[in-house]
Amino acid sequence: MTPITLVTAFFDIGREHFENTDYTRSNDQYFDYFAFWARMRNPLVVYTAPEFADRIRAIRAGFGLEKQTTVIPVEDPFAIEPELYTRMQKIAQDEDFRKFRLYPNAMSNRADYDYIMLLKYWCMSDAASRGITGSQVAWIDFGFNHGGVFFPNPEEFDFEWCFDFSPKVHLFSLQPCNTASSLISLQFFPEIIMGPLIIAPSIACEALWKLTLRAMESLVMLGAIDDDQQLLLMAYRYQPDLFEVHLSDDWFLPLKEYGGSHLTVRERTPAPTENVPPPTIGQKVKGAVKRLLKRSQPVEETSKALFFRRLEQLADKYHQTL
Repeated sequence: MTPITLVTAFFDIGREHFENTDYTRSNDQYFDYFAFWARMRNPLVVYTAPEFADRIRAIRAGFGLEKQTTVIPVEDPFAIEPELYTRMQKIAQDEDFRKFRLYPNAMSNRADYDYIMLLKYWCMSDAASRGITGSQVAWIDFGFNHGGVFFPNPEEFDFEWCFDFSPKVHLFSLQPCNTASSLISLQFFPEIIMGPLIIAPSIACEALWKLTLRAMESLVMLGAIDDDQQLLLMAYRYQPDLFEVHLSDDWFLPLKEYGGSHLTVRERTPAPTENVPPPTIGQKVKGAVKRLLKRSQPVEETSKALFFRRLEQLADKYHQTL
């Protein structure tokens, strides 16, 4: 089995202070997430701000893995591609771009978030170029598994992840990559390629970085930005021979499917439609009456309804200028 060098990163973009509670996470929460899986025995390379370096080393040392850990301090990650980041910031403030998106307040409409997601592939490339990785490199999110949301037992991460991947860049996807075009993906947010785990031969890491960078530059030329899921989809479509895509049913499941078979998956509550008896005639009639009554009520202000309203406003605006 081929050993894998893990690469990850943590940069503080102020998520602790985000107004939308769905996206709010403190630095301490992220470090708790990291500590959950940090007992993996693989060589680990971590990119982070200098002030977090000792904390990361201490967590790994607590598992006896300090000699398997390399911390790369990065004073200013935004100085790696400064001109690109400046352009992304301007786009993030553009009202027309936000209206184009189904969810105008989505996390992936933020320049700082998208830029840091892009740097995943810079980290992989930089680590490989330094000669501090083995022949096989895997990106793993610093917050992988979100502290036990999928794999509940932290002690089960006390293993060395090995797997004989083919010499391709391996992506994991919830749906086939031809499910939606890149343009539809940019506008409607379908979940296709996942970003928590990416595997690549060390010799392919530079090509992956250049492709994802080019994808972001292409979006910027269109007056758009997006996170790494969109960038990977664009990169795959542009150069499919570089990649091998595996379908999976969950964001974290690939670790179990490709080398971590011993990992226990948290038991999940069945969906409401599972193990539910078919409705009775009375229930069907009651449901039909409710639907008829609902038709006479104002349209619910769902995100979809608001999105179509924005499209109508844009159509009116630009139709008048033609």
